[in-house]
Amino acid sequence: MRASRGGAGARHGSLRTWALVILLPILLGAVVLLLPILPPIELSRASFPPGADSAVVIAGERYRAGPVRQLLLGRHYRELWTVPLKVEVLKLAEFDGGLIASKEGGHRETRSLHFISAIGRHFVFRSVDKEVTRVIREDLRRTLLAWMLQDQTSASHPAGALVAAPLQAAVGLPLTHPRLVLLPDDARLGAFRVRFAGLLGTLQESPGENLATPPDSNAANHIKETDSLLALLDAGSNNRVDERGFLTARLLDLLLNDWDRHAGQWRWLPLRESWGTLWQPDPIDRDQAFSRYSGVLLDLVRIREPKFSKFGPDYPALRGLTWNSMALDHRLLSGLSLPAWDSIAGFLTARLTDSVISEAVRQMPEPYWRLSGARLLAALEQRRGQLRSVARQFYLQLARRPELYCAGAGEILLARYEADGSLQLTISRDDSSGAVAPWFARRFLPAETEQVALYFRRGRPRIAVTGTPSGGLTVQLIHPNGQAEALTPAR
Repeated sequence: MRASRGGAGARHGSLRTWALVILLPILLGAVVLLLPILPPIELSRASFPPGADSAVVIAGERYRAGPVRQLLLGRHYRELWTVPLKVEVLKLAEFDGGLIASKEGGHRETRSLHFISAIGRHFVFRSVDKEVTRVIREDLRRTLLAWMLQDQTSASHPAGALVAAPLQAAVGLPLTHPRLVLLPDDARLGAFRVRFAGLLGTLQESPGENLATPPDSNAANHIKETDSLLALLDAGSNNRVDERGFLTARLLDLLLNDWDRHAGQWRWLPLRESWGTLWQPDPIDRDQAFSRYSGVLLDLVRIREPKFSKFGPDYPALRGLTWNSMALDHRLLSGLSLPAWDSIAGFLTARLTDSVISEAVRQMPEPYWRLSGARLLAALEQRRGQLRSVARQFYLQLARRPELYCAGAGEILLARYEADGSLQLTISRDDSSGAVAPWFARRFLPAETEQVALYFRRGRPRIAVTGTPSGGLTVQLIHPNGQAEALTPAR
């Protein structure tokens, strides 16, 4: 017994030793990561003489890295961030009759500044380098952890917005002609001079970015932010989204590897129709276009955060590319069936010809083209060839459990179960004459869809159900108070 206890004690001692060997470095590493021992991280700035027309700059010298750092934190686009390039200096007194800084924008990593020109047009400057420290706690901003997070800026393409813009225009989406510029140390920057003088960034006309506050949600003649748009959609069917336009934009996002398409990355342009207002999508903020997150640590991070995708000739996992946009995709793409998706994917494939892609990639500064232009061009051409297949995967991902939203009160919901197990749903305004055409109509197939969730925003609609369910496809009615009930045929 004593020998047995002695053996057990030795084993426990050995386990404790190994635990210390494993845990102690981890604890020490965590402490080092969180100690505020580094100087504050500042955005990269350029120095050049007053009145200069251009200057040679490096977008982000801090992102230069050796083999070990690249192995752990990623190779990314470091060669672009650290190569010298000649950039235009913005002439604030001359551009569009003269620019005056009006307000600072940017709610996350990008430092942005809004301008109004002498002829009343609105422009926005967006820094190429990012302030990742703005999204972490203040007490962590001088730590090694903050430095490592800031280093991930090098995963974004410093000229991605310049390449994305003409591709966006080629498929009929709004275009604002971004240009790469340096902000001078100029009195016209006013109170923003200290924070913005010497920054490298893009300048583009952007009326939707200059909303001081979102317009009244009842006004249908202004550019909207997404929250204001959703309030209008909830109020009734006289406001609708251009679903085909939104799908066009979303498929382009996939092509560009632009995974960061949350609700704040859109503006909505009104188009008057006989029945109300059709809202057309305007994709903004192409910071993550062509983003290429790599490295051992990022591979580990991707297990929990799949959105940090790696751009290349083949598409990464669709789950990561759609992670940030999942809620909006479910909300705004529920009315389109597979033939519509295939048609729009074919439209993009046809419009984005080799010459269009080549011309877009050529919008990069010449040093960037020399270093990576051919690789970017080949990757886009290969991804274009795969777009129809990826679109179908995207469709099936959303079709499994689609979400529909309607006002509810004042509307009629007709559900017709077919003999093949499919379900035809239509929603129209409640008009006693019966002359109002449905504003929503789609046939759901049991091979694609398990359950349809139908959200009512203002009470219960009139509901009529015909036919008998013969498959596994079900419908859940979600009332404004969150209560759910199954849609069942009348007895």
